[in-house]
Amino acid sequence: MNRIAIVLLLAAGVAAAGCGKKAEEKLAEKIIEKSLAKDGMQAKVDISGETMSFTTTDADGKQAKVNVDGDSMTIEGPDGTTTFRAGGAGDMPKDFPADVYVVSGASVVSSMSYPGGVNLSLTTSAAAKDVAARYSAEMQAQGWIEQSSMDTPEVAMLSFVKENRMATVIVQTEDGTTTINLTVATEQ
Repeated sequence: MNRIAIVLLLAAGVAAAGCGKKAEEKLAEKIIEKSLAKDGMQAKVDISGETMSFTTTDADGKQAKVNVDGDSMTIEGPDGTTTFRAGGAGDMPKDFPADVYVVSGASVVSSMSYPGGVNLSLTTSAAAKDVAARYSAEMQAQGWIEQSSMDTPEVAMLSFVKENRMATVIVQTEDGTTTINLTVATEQ
């Protein structure tokens, strides 16, 4: 993981922890600014309770705006906008494709929207084997072509294509809960 990703995760953690004390907020702001500076980025960080925002400027003059609010982080840059929601935010991305099957009654653990794609992490009480079979049937019913599938006692993986898009589904069970990782991306 590169240093920028680590700094952004640290920043999200600091904001999510809700550092309510001004001195702690100011210290966290300076730590993040110095860490970004080591990667050649200038930033002025503002942390207030569970929110944080800053704009970075890299050595080439490209800017990115970062906003963290509770369980959500949005990064707007020259290549588009990336939004990450975690910690039980439970929201489907607004731009989630309507032709991609989502298990009925599943809970959204986290979601990420980025230029050209979207990712969901879901949980359900349904059996993993049943979930994988349902994805195979429902995706094909929506016009997706199943390219590959792998089913082991620990994990099931399926991949689909439709026009210029790919979808990957990973289903596994841990501690009696079935988790589903669903990624849909436009082929480059």
